[in-house]
Amino acid sequence: MSRLVASALATAISLAMLAGATMPSQAPASAAMTPAAVSAPIAQPQLGQCQIQYDALPDTHQPAPMECEHAHWLARTWGGRVMENTGEALIERAAYDGRNDFSGVPASALPRRGYCRAWIDGRAPEAQPLENDCVVARREAAALGGRVIFMPL
Repeated sequence: MSRLVASALATAISLAMLAGATMPSQAPASAAMTPAAVSAPIAQPQLGQCQIQYDALPDTHQPAPMECEHAHWLARTWGGRVMENTGEALIERAAYDGRNDFSGVPASALPRRGYCRAWIDGRAPEAQPLENDCVVARREAAALGGRVIFMPL
């Protein structure tokens, strides 16, 4: 093996090891589906960040903090109150009416962040369609006469 090839191989191995050491460990996919993953406590927004809040959801199930522009963009469609951390307090910057209606949905049945779920009023939580991407959830809700709930990232 020439010196150039050996040097390139050693560099590639070193970079791969370095990249592997800095990557966070990932939980198995089944762990992401558990209610514990959904109900993890949400951090308060940092200074200048916003959070969408829904009155029908407990504090442990509110969407995660995000950039304010993104919060307003999501809330225009899905509804909720956009709260901003000003350093002195968490202040409501806007309130939007939108598609999300969490009434009658137990916290344990909420979709994971970034997912939608068709919700059929009158059905038990265990008999509801599973969380899915929003296109599939809209199709299911339309076919079954329900609504779509979405949990912002």
